[in-house]
Order: sequence, then structure tokens, then C-alpha cells
Amino acid sequence: MPRKSLVLDGLWYCLCPSFNLRLLNIQSTPLEKRKRAPRVVHPSAFLSGPSWTSRRCLSNSAPRRVGDHRHTDTRVNNENIKPTEPSSNQRIPYKSNGSWGEENASIPPDPDSSFATHIKRAPPGVPQTLQNKTTSFLETKLQDSTAHEPKILRTTQILRNLIRDRHVRPEVRHYRALILANTDAERGSPDSIRQLLAEMEGNGIPADSGTLHAALQVLAVHPDYLLRQDIVRTLRDRWLPLSPAGWHYVVAGLLREHQFELALEYVAQMERKDIMVESWLHSIVIYYLCDFGEFDEIVRLMRSRVDQGHDMSLDLWSHVLDVASTSSHHETTRYIWRQRVELGYLFPSHQVCTNVLALASRSGDASLATSVIRFLVNSDMTLDSADYEKLAETHVMTGDVYSGLEVLCKMHQAGIALDKSSTTVILKHLIQSRVPPQLIWGHLKELKRQKYEIPLRCAQLVIELYEHEAQSTPSIAEEGLDFYKQLYTLCPGKADVFVYNALIGMCRRANDTDAGMFIVTEMATLGVVPNGETFEHLVLMCLRAKNSQSAYFYFEDMLARDFHPSADTSAQVRELCEGLDDEFAMRLKFHPLVRGAENMDSAGRADSTVHQRSSKIDLGHNPSAGLGHRQVSKEEYRAAAKERRKQKRRRLAIARTREEEGWEEYEPGGLIPEDIPDDQEAPPK
Repeated sequence: MPRKSLVLDGLWYCLCPSFNLRLLNIQSTPLEKRKRAPRVVHPSAFLSGPSWTSRRCLSNSAPRRVGDHRHTDTRVNNENIKPTEPSSNQRIPYKSNGSWGEENASIPPDPDSSFATHIKRAPPGVPQTLQNKTTSFLETKLQDSTAHEPKILRTTQILRNLIRDRHVRPEVRHYRALILANTDAERGSPDSIRQLLAEMEGNGIPADSGTLHAALQVLAVHPDYLLRQDIVRTLRDRWLPLSPAGWHYVVAGLLREHQFELALEYVAQMERKDIMVESWLHSIVIYYLCDFGEFDEIVRLMRSRVDQGHDMSLDLWSHVLDVASTSSHHETTRYIWRQRVELGYLFPSHQVCTNVLALASRSGDASLATSVIRFLVNSDMTLDSADYEKLAETHVMTGDVYSGLEVLCKMHQAGIALDKSSTTVILKHLIQSRVPPQLIWGHLKELKRQKYEIPLRCAQLVIELYEHEAQSTPSIAEEGLDFYKQLYTLCPGKADVFVYNALIGMCRRANDTDAGMFIVTEMATLGVVPNGETFEHLVLMCLRAKNSQSAYFYFEDMLARDFHPSADTSAQVRELCEGLDDEFAMRLKFHPLVRGAENMDSAGRADSTVHQRSSKIDLGHNPSAGLGHRQVSKEEYRAAAKERRKQKRRRLAIARTREEEGWEEYEPGGLIPEDIPDDQEAPPK
């Protein structure tokens, strides 16, 4: 019966991945006469160090049988070392998946000769302690050391003792151990893995699933995208499944390369395949995503982890809470606070609590802010003014103004003084929300009935709201004065200059000079010392009342107390003085602190009049006599008259020039000359 030919197709290699075509080339001899020749393996990887890659053949004077301890070894002189050239009968093995390395590195040696490796520098010697150990002990130690604490130096020492000294035949386990040793963070390299896999292929030693997974483990520490893809493709071509550990190694390598989308896709595939993601890989994913601020994906992964019943380390929870609160990500911060802090598993620092409280204030999350304050109180941490203010702002932003005012009252009872900045954000939100001042007044009365001591800054909120409303509704100034008259029954403290400034500003915006003079008289009676803002309000109020003389005297008194007008006040003074043509209005308008450097004329002239500044201000004068009175000196009168005549001459000169040059007859849009014919096109504009 004729012998059928053997068809080596793709199916054959899939079913028999370890099949070697060289087995068919062996001459057929009778089994009883055939002697089993030992397989000679190129042991270059075991005899050389991990960092020496050049290989040369060394010729010995006598043949050496692998596995036989009775051999003759002669010392080889370095001068006789020559590189071996590949002969004609040596072939380059076929690599269907892209090759593991250079083609020359995978050329198999001559099976009739034995090999050693020439290295550029002498490799470290084998310790004497390993010489006295048995072969089985060294084999066990090799597997244990590479599995628990892989070190290239220790692994190569054991392999030299086994293969070079004891002539143990290199097997797959030895290559696998040397591959695992490259997980050494200091000395490992993906190039070494590529060379080892190519050497196994050249020596006819098939890389099994464990060896390929060991290579993936190395690539998780020393990433190489191309080599990883070749290994995964080889596993698929050989119908070898990727183990759960292999999935973890692939994801870890992708994370090291910052391929987060692909890594998360692999994690999703693991979940669909019911492969449990180990804690170390899940933590690495979270840490990397935190570094790049992907908090939406972080909170999704953490929710999924908790829903699956798996736990995460407290260090990971704490790190994510710190980073998320600093980055103001509300959903992640709230989730971690509810899951760990409120349940008593995590105890963040005061700085982290401050960040969470600020985030809750910006987001309007009153429940989160209240939880933070409760945690601080239960942890015996001292609350400062910023903590109370953020909590009050949170309640006001959610629309609960009463609770916000109650927090400020508790802050006052705790002995923490409220300043003007304590209510700045609250006032801004109340103005934007158009909250009427009567509502705040009613809340303060209710808190007073609840035995709370109302701080003065809370009452100032009502006056500042009246001040803002007075611009659109001038009649509301009377309600503001009524509230001021009941202020002492609401607040036990004495009104300060900030409260009076708000009242004077209310009267100025409402153009109510009589009410303003009443507030000024109150300040003088109670001995409240005015500040720069007080004088600015008085100057503007006098100019609105067409009383430039009193405005000028108040301005002089402000300068005498070393106060200077703000840029906004200077602009308003210049605008109000435009409609006034008296001496004091001109002095105010052209004062260096009012006109500013940008309003100086081309000659750089400024008012050089020496102003006589008084050191006192009479706040209790008779309203019928104006807002202020002082005797004008002759020098001041002459300087004002001279400046007034100069401005008059300048206006007359400008008008005369306009009449002579025909500026009054100019018509806008007359750009076409009269001598151009109608049929001729006009020049373009």
C-alpha cells in the first residue's frame, strides 16, 4: 500500500503547535540499531550575562557530551577566538508572526559542535555556596527565586552552575526562569526577551503558554508594544487562551504606555468574561486616571468595584478624595465622602475637609457641607471663620437664607468675630437673587425670638440691600431709616462706620439730602470717626445737590486725613462737575487727584494752588446753611478766578477757530466733490 504524503497546512500547525519539520529529515534506520543522539542546545543565554548580547563560538580540544560529567576541558586562549560564520547548511527558521528579534540572532548552531559564549567583559562568578548544593536544590531555588523575587544576577548564577558546570540540558523551564528574571526593575529589558524567544525558536525549543505569559509579565514592567502584540498574536495562532494573569499583564503594560482607552477596553472585556480584576491592577488604573484628571471614569470604576463586593485600600480612597476635592469634582468627592467618611472608615485631614467644604459651597450642596462640619466637630477639630462662612454661603446658595443667617449667629456665639468680608459672598448672592431686604429683616427678628444674639454684620446685610435698592426705588430710603432706628433693639452692639457708610450711600443713591444729614448728625453725636469712604459719599452727595462748595470742603478734609479718592469716585466727580460752572466745582474738576494723569492737557498744566487742608470736619452743622462752611482765603479766590478766566479764553478761542475754518457748515457723508460729472464713477471710499 503506497504511503500517503503528509500535508503540513495551517490546521496541522494549529493542532500540533510543537511539531518540528526537522524530525522528518532524520534518516530512517532500524530501531534496534538507532542510537538516540542528545539534543544540543545553544546555551548562550545562560552562559552570558543579561547585558552582553554578542555571541561567538568557541572550539574546544575535545568533544563534550551534554549530561556527561566525564569530559575533558582545555583552557582556550583568547587569541584563538574567532567569530563563527554561518555555514551553507544552516537555515533561518520561519517566523510567521513578525519574528522575535534579528534574523541572525535566530540561526541555530552546528549540532556536531559544543558552544560557549565570548563576552565583552568577564561575567560575575558563581558563588561557592552554590557549588556544594545538589542539582534538585538549585532547580527548586531557581523556580522559587524567579517567582517571588526575580533578580537577573541571581538567576544567571544558578543557570551557569547548572548548565556550564553540571552540563544540565537547557529546557523550557530554564528559559522561562531567565525570562521571568527580566522583571527586575533595574536590569530587565524587553530586548533580552526578544533575543531569548528567538534563541528558543532557533534551538527548536517551542515556547509554551507559560513562557509566553512570563514574557507578558516582563512587558508589564518594561513595556514594548510591538513585542506584546507579537506574543498575543502567537497565543491566538496557537489556540492558546490568554490566562487571567495574562490579561492583567497586558492591561498593566498598556497603562505604563499611557494607552488608557485601550487599557479600559481590556478591563471591560475582562468584566464581560467574568475575569476578576485584581486589586493591584484596579489600584494602578485609578492612580493613573487621577494623575490625568479623568474623574468621571474614576467614579464609574469605583462604583462598579463596590457593587461587585470588592474592597479597595484606604490609601486609595484617601488619595482619590484628596485629588478630587482639590480639582473640584463634585460627584467623586461626594461619593467617597458618603461611602467612607460618613461611615467612619476614613478620617481625612483638616485641609481635605476645607477643600470639600469649599466644593460644597460652590456646588450648593448643603447636606455635604453639613456633614463636613459634623465630622469636624466629632473629630474635636477647631472650626475657624472660613468653615462657618462656607457653610453659611452654602445654605444661602440653596435658597435657605434663614439657615445661613443662623450659622452666622452660631459663629458669633462661638466667639468668632464677623468682619465685612464674612458676608460679601452672601450679599452678592442676595442681590443676584433679588431677595428683598424686608425678608432678611424678618429672619433676623425670628432669630432674635429664638434667643440668638444677632451680630452687627447680619444687620448690615439689610442696610446694604436697602442701599442697592435705593438706586431704582428712591422711596425705599425711608424704610432704611426705620430699620436703623430699630437697630439697637435688634443688635446689642454699637453701629460702626461701615453701617453708617451704607446708610449714607443709601441716601446718596436716593438723592435724599435730608436723610443723609440726619445720618451725619448721628455719627457726630455718637462720636463715630469717618473714613475715606464716608467722605467720598459726602462729596458725591453734595455735588448731586449742586452744593459744590461743601463738596470741595469735604474733599479737602478727606485729604487732610490722608485719604485719597478711588478711581470710580474721581470719575463721578469729574462727571458731576461738568454741569457746574462755579469756582469750587472748577477746583474739584481740575484737582490732580481727581483729573488723573490721563486727563492732563498737552502742556502738562496742573492746578498748582496750595490747598489749605483743615484737620477737623464739622459733622453737626446746620443743614439750612449747606453741608459745610469755611472762610475762603484771598489766595484761593484769586487762583480760582485766574483758572476760570483761562478756561473762558480757551473756549472762546476754540469757537473762533471753528467759525473761521468752516467746521459749522460741515455735513457728514459729503465725500463726492461737486466737479465730478454724474456719469463718472465716484472714487471708492
